Amino acid sequence: MRWAYEEGVNMVVKSFKKEILEENLKIFDWSLTEDEKQRISTEISQSRIVDGEVYISEKGPIKSVAEMWDGEI
Repeated sequence: MRWAYEEGVNMVVKSFKKEILEENLKIFDWSLTEDEKQRISTEISQSRIVDGEVYISEKGPIKSVAEMWDGEI
């Protein structure tokens, strides 16, 4: 979660348990080192869970996944 926060990625937490929510807030008490950021970026494969295909329509403003992500995928 800290890596996603530092990268500016939106996160959706699935728990409503007070203990878990409190633990999630602890990501603000520290930062990743440059070495940790590098290792996460290179050693853990990154992918989008939702590519946005459900929002694509020939009749709509966005007609392809590539157009939706401006070439980022």
